[in-house]
Amino acid sequence: MPITADLADRTVAGVRRFCESADVETDLLAGIAARIRPAVPWDTGVLFATDPATTLFTDAHVMGFDPETCTPWFHHELNVEDVNLFRDLAGSGRVAVLSRTLDDPSTSARHREVMRPLGLDAEVRMTADDAAGTWAALELHREAGSRDFDHDEAALLAALAPLVADGLRRQATERAALAGAGVDGPGLLLVAPDGTVRPGTEAGAQWLSLLTPRGSQNLHSSLLTLSALRDRPGGTARLRVRAADGRWVTLHASPMCVGEGEETVVIVEPSGPSEVADLLARAHGLSPREREVALGLARGESTEQLASSLFLSPHTVRDHLKAVFRKTGTSSRTELVSYLFNAWYAERLFGSTAHDEP
Repeated sequence: MPITADLADRTVAGVRRFCESADVETDLLAGIAARIRPAVPWDTGVLFATDPATTLFTDAHVMGFDPETCTPWFHHELNVEDVNLFRDLAGSGRVAVLSRTLDDPSTSARHREVMRPLGLDAEVRMTADDAAGTWAALELHREAGSRDFDHDEAALLAALAPLVADGLRRQATERAALAGAGVDGPGLLLVAPDGTVRPGTEAGAQWLSLLTPRGSQNLHSSLLTLSALRDRPGGTARLRVRAADGRWVTLHASPMCVGEGEETVVIVEPSGPSEVADLLARAHGLSPREREVALGLARGESTEQLASSLFLSPHTVRDHLKAVFRKTGTSSRTELVSYLFNAWYAERLFGSTAHDEP
């Protein structure tokens, strides 16, 4: 059924209200999907949260896919050249309908080898981006014999993308400030080729409980992402993800040994202050250059020192500083460090070197 202007407006308003009112514990992915589906129905789909620095998947809300589909899907997405890959869509603002990308969708390996055997035909994909990076990715499918995704549906998804990015970015700001509790040291997890996860150490078992998805239709998207990346040259990868207790943690993955079919070793540890600082800077919408200025500013560098290290004029540095203060709602170096990076993280990372605005 075609989307009416009223339905499109109500969908946009509903997603905006939901994202603006969500708190740190809200399942944003599930709530966003529920509000989109009446206007853009689908048979199967997935909405991912992504690390804005890498576009890799950190969380997912899966709708209708059999868990056995997840491992081949991740392999194709991360290791097989294809059309409309999320890493290629990132930052483009494009909503990609497969049938409008390819005259013959079967030339897509993802469609031919993963989706079509499941009886799926129509496909639409998009990412939710802002200046700081990509915060989410969406893939929807309809069964063979159903109508394709039309121009009005693609236009509505395009209108929703910045709202989704803003919701996830704001929630990341709140979550990054949570210190969490419990296990503090690194733990070891083992991921089998079929996606099965088991702890390799006692600390790993504790971390696994904190990385467990919220519902039966969710999955260990971060661990499956890392397991798939082991097939790339070098076979190692790292990823930031939010644990159930609110902390951001960093996952490091590498093959246990050379050879197809072996387990992937994943080391889990709390994200360091610099990683949390970077995430918070992105969550506040700072551009890459503004993030460099903010980090240097928090280290206590003067305007002249920043200008020298970044090969900028002092005037340009001051312009960037004004933008940083405006976007974070702060007015001095001390206030910025306290508000943006969290006093505990800033103290560990930078010591007491921050100065007032000159």
